Amino acid sequence: MRKFILSIISTIALIITTGCSPITAKYRVTVDAITAPNLIIKEHTSYSIEPLGKDTDKNSLEYQRLTTKLVEILGSKGYIQPYASHLAQQTIYFDYGIEKTQEKTETYIEPDITIGMSWGFPYDYYGRHYHPYNNFWYGGGYSTMYRKTYTYYNRYVTLLAKDQSNKELWRVDVSSIGESKNLRKIVPMLLEAAADYIGKNTEEPVKLIMKENKVNYKR
Repeated sequence: MRKFILSIISTIALIITTGCSPITAKYRVTVDAITAPNLIIKEHTSYSIEPLGKDTDKNSLEYQRLTTKLVEILGSKGYIQPYASHLAQQTIYFDYGIEKTQEKTETYIEPDITIGMSWGFPYDYYGRHYHPYNNFWYGGGYSTMYRKTYTYYNRYVTLLAKDQSNKELWRVDVSSIGESKNLRKIVPMLLEAAADYIGKNTEEPVKLIMKENKVNYKR
């Protein structure tokens, strides 16, 4: 038992002395892409960006901010913006959003344990000094039950390219399910995931693990 208590105290001391290290969030992302047969994205293809959803306000600050990231990604693929939108060879329709998918309540039972340590240098009645001592103590036997509700959301991005005759050229759908509703942080990450699948086909949805706007590995 004493060894067990010592290990707990050592762990607590390690946490206190090392401080709080930054934790990088990871996201599970699903990507699905489809492209017209024999389509090749040529260098310097001009484009304009338009909202795909009718409810999206292209003049909103959020939309303007997120399209800046999209412009960056399209530029890395050889796309260029013309002087006027009517000169664009392709129109890239951009949609993003969030949907509540699940709400789940879980019950937890947590034991109440108190751990302490005391030490000192005892003296007797005549003031004589004895060897130092240390005592470990703990208390328990009780537990606390509590409930926590988790709400999960589907965060998604859709990119759809059409030519001047309104023919669909390629489409990429990206989504991630989680608790966060922060689209300013998550949508740029989803756009990063979409980048490698622009103009490509996936036989089935591809699952990725992303870490701070960077794809780590496929699953």
